[in-house]
Amino acid sequence: MAKLSARRKSVLEDPEEVLNLAQRLWEQVKLQGKWLALGLVVVVIALAAWSINARVKASREERAATALEQVRPKLVATEAGAEAAKALEQVTRDHAGTLGARDAQLLRANLLYKMKNYADAAKAYETLLKGGDPGWDTLINESLSYCYEGLGDYKKAAAILKGVVEETSGNLKGEETQRLALLLEQAGDYKEAAVYWKKLLDEGGNPALHPYLNEKLAAAEAKVKK
Repeated sequence: MAKLSARRKSVLEDPEEVLNLAQRLWEQVKLQGKWLALGLVVVVIALAAWSINARVKASREERAATALEQVRPKLVATEAGAEAAKALEQVTRDHAGTLGARDAQLLRANLLYKMKNYADAAKAYETLLKGGDPGWDTLINESLSYCYEGLGDYKKAAAILKGVVEETSGNLKGEETQRLALLLEQAGDYKEAAVYWKKLLDEGGNPALHPYLNEKLAAAEAKVKK
């Protein structure tokens, strides 16, 4: 059997030293336990705060959805107009920051455009631009371009639509490019309109449209030469 070391033998032979050693170990355990308990308290508080916030948010969303549902019957009415737009604006204000408020504002913007109140419709659409969701912003900007077209501000409508054209693809891109070329013509910018008419021809697309596109390109180029 291996012999006890001098240090171990000394400790075992001195009860007081054993007691001191045990006390020091206990103090370390208590210190570690204190920090562990504090960490657990912090975690519990954080989870409780998250749970409360989640419940509050869910409650707000539920109230916003309920308020919006109460307005919807006014939207399907034959003469949905100023009264419905005002009710939707109230939902937007009362439940700001919720998905229900966003939906209410989108419905309000669409309704204002339908009513040919293009200026207010444009303001409503602009509040819906997020800056962090390209797909959503593209849809809103398309609607904005229609508002400025309705206001007769073809230059601004075209400037907004350029970004939409850049973000779209397929058949929709062709349709938006054609509309952009028409807006540029209405804005008097025939040189840039010709660029987009030529793009449409170069991309091929529907052969049946080629005579029309050639005609539009020739007319725009003729305007530039004058």
